[in-house]
Amino acid sequence: MRDFCIPLALKWRTLIHDWSPALLKFYLNAFQMTLPDQSNLVRWGKGTEKTCYICGKAVGTAQHLLVGCRVLLDSGQYSRRHDRVLEIIRFVREGTRAIKSNIKPYSILKAASDWTIMMDTYEKQYKIPEDICASASRPDIFLYSRLLKRVVMIELTVPWETNIPKDHAINVNKYYELTNELTRNRFVVDLYAVEVGARGITAKSLYNLLKDLGLSRITLIHS
Repeated sequence: MRDFCIPLALKWRTLIHDWSPALLKFYLNAFQMTLPDQSNLVRWGKGTEKTCYICGKAVGTAQHLLVGCRVLLDSGQYSRRHDRVLEIIRFVREGTRAIKSNIKPYSILKAASDWTIMMDTYEKQYKIPEDICASASRPDIFLYSRLLKRVVMIELTVPWETNIPKDHAINVNKYYELTNELTRNRFVVDLYAVEVGARGITAKSLYNLLKDLGLSRITLIHS
């Protein structure tokens, strides 16, 4: 886990001024495993049934409710949470360059101004232009520049933290064929499989993505 995730480094300013009381309460309870889920309520003598009240099949632990409930998955609840995280990562408008600053970090975006971004969400899907690649695959974010002949693909997962290494490998392999096809079409391809844990722990993969997109080290430290 330590090799894949960024250690928690919360600042008092963030806890006191930036977070709502409800968010802070959830965050602290989530990492102390003291959320009022069915399993804990029974353990505390405040409930009689450990089974998940939504699916009625598995034990209703925090892990099950946050990432493992089939009913929540099928109803799109996990997908909508995933899409809200994805919107935060969405970093540049169509036809614009990366944000400029006095500090000039490296950015894979800065050499072109014709970037087009497409995002796959629960409510709306896209199709890769056929002149770029004839494929039905849809990474969460597909960004391309015809001038540069370059494609940036981002696949986001919001897993339980212990599953981050496994999910990272799955998503890298998932787009192996698409990457090869784009390469055969003479595009330079950057594939980023990134993870944000269901309890808020951020994987190093997200840090690496934002750094390559041009965020300065100072911005990353304070974000």
